Amino acid sequence: MGAGPMADGCTMNAVPTRRSVLAAIGLGAVGLGLAGCGDRATATAATSFPEIPLRVGTRWSARPAGALPTSGDEGVPLRTVQQPAGTPPPSIAGGALVGHLPPAAAATYVFQDLTGVVGRIDRLGAVFGFGPGDGYGALALLALDGRPAGSGHIHLAITPQRWTAGVLVDERLQEVASDAFTAPLPQDGRPLRVDVAHRGDTAVLALPDGTMRSLSDPRFATAGASVAGWEFFRMAPGGAEVRFYETWAG
Repeated sequence: MGAGPMADGCTMNAVPTRRSVLAAIGLGAVGLGLAGCGDRATATAATSFPEIPLRVGTRWSARPAGALPTSGDEGVPLRTVQQPAGTPPPSIAGGALVGHLPPAAAATYVFQDLTGVVGRIDRLGAVFGFGPGDGYGALALLALDGRPAGSGHIHLAITPQRWTAGVLVDERLQEVASDAFTAPLPQDGRPLRVDVAHRGDTAVLALPDGTMRSLSDPRFATAGASVAGWEFFRMAPGGAEVRFYETWAG
């Protein structure tokens, strides 16, 4: 199984999400911005995870098979965007939310707008599973402010081989830190957990390999990002499949 461009932290910047999707859901006409390596933070071992209450959460594993519901378990509406045009919408199948990405460059996003519920999103996570494929497939957790030329302080991408944390600044995805897992994550669909918590300019990542990392960067202190997103991403044919069993934000 080849890691492809994900084997290197900077070249993983080929995994940016397509910010023009925000225009399609009425959150602003944000265009595609490719990431740059820029200033990078050092990830250190974390010993505890901040206690930040959850405001929304959906157990996809408990939902019946079929079309995506209009709202999550707590009643907050769900909105989706698929790229390119013609990509099937996500649905629930086999006890999970699945993206139905074609065998080509594509992305599907599931959004919940928490404006008025939280001042900004300080916690975001998921239980997910990887299926067959290589490092050209990923999931991402993202928190966005929804403005034209917008910004967001959470963008955590996970492939079977590595993680990359970044921020969105005026449409452009900037990498903050990245590292490879000691061993590739399993790709037999077993549930894996990822959770990210922010306190000011510090982020704590509870990663799917069971480790925790702490990062500090002034860009994490960006205010106002209250749109939570979970992304299915494939950069090229052969990219690993992703399914979500549970999602949450707070």
